[in-house]
Amino acid sequence: SSHNSSNGQTNEVLIKAREAYDSFLSSVSETWGELLESGRPKSINKKIHDPVRDLREGEVAEDDDAAADKYEGTSAIMIIDEDEHLTAWERMQRRLSDAPIIQGILSKAEDVYEKSGASKVKEKVDHIKEDAQEAWETSQNPWVYRASSVYDTLTAESEFAVAVRELRKLDPEFTLEGWKHDVVEDDLPDIMKLFLEGRIKELQPWLGEAVYNRLAAEIRARKKEGVEIDTHVLGIMNSEILACEPDHVNKGSPIILLHFMCQQINCVRKKEDGSIVEGSEDDIRANSYVVAFQREYDEKAGELNWKIMDFRFNGAIAYL
Repeated sequence: SSHNSSNGQTNEVLIKAREAYDSFLSSVSETWGELLESGRPKSINKKIHDPVRDLREGEVAEDDDAAADKYEGTSAIMIIDEDEHLTAWERMQRRLSDAPIIQGILSKAEDVYEKSGASKVKEKVDHIKEDAQEAWETSQNPWVYRASSVYDTLTAESEFAVAVRELRKLDPEFTLEGWKHDVVEDDLPDIMKLFLEGRIKELQPWLGEAVYNRLAAEIRARKKEGVEIDTHVLGIMNSEILACEPDHVNKGSPIILLHFMCQQINCVRKKEDGSIVEGSEDDIRANSYVVAFQREYDEKAGELNWKIMDFRFNGAIAYL
């Protein structure tokens, strides 16, 4: 009987060990699943939207003339002197350089940057990287904000920290790195696709009113030129958060300024016959953009949605 009882105990131990092992395996598999899921980019908006469809062959996106007419930016920017012989992309850059929110944040950063003495350090770096830097104005250069935010942390609590604390009140899981990963991997490819294809009405849910009117005017002007730019987005890279700061002007949610490079094909064709008038099918450029995002809280629907409040195209750097 003692033999039987020891057998019974052994079996019980084995059963318990088996159960513990199964439970361990299932928790490992669950954790692994969560890990895989956590790495997958998801939309920064808390309500998942339908994926962006492709345009059908021959389909032309509808303009929003009323919104384009409402655009109150620098009207001179919309009329470009033909004698300047600008390319299609240069004309777009000219039209999209009027970005008041972005300019306001970056020019403030530039002031801090000059006072901090960091500009002297940058001068030395510029001599080494002169060619690459030619494409940038000082206020467009991510160096400016990076250097000034370092200076901020030495002098007072960084506005980054104040803004992130504010964003976490409604979204405790919010982190800047997580937000950047999701916006670059999930949202920006769709946003850039709609922008480049001129699908302004489908872009509307992502845009604040002023920037919607400005992009509607840009897209309409682009269509009137009789040429078509290549709309493929090959990749989005070198993304960097330039600023995250409280909205001092309208007292809304904090504003995040994101710079990114969009890898695109510089191939411009005549609309009427498809012949190439600028660039070529293998001329790849890294186009620089700065976008200002701001979160809105829809209390009724219980949703947190991010909108683009400002948008600037800085031009292209040849992709070496």
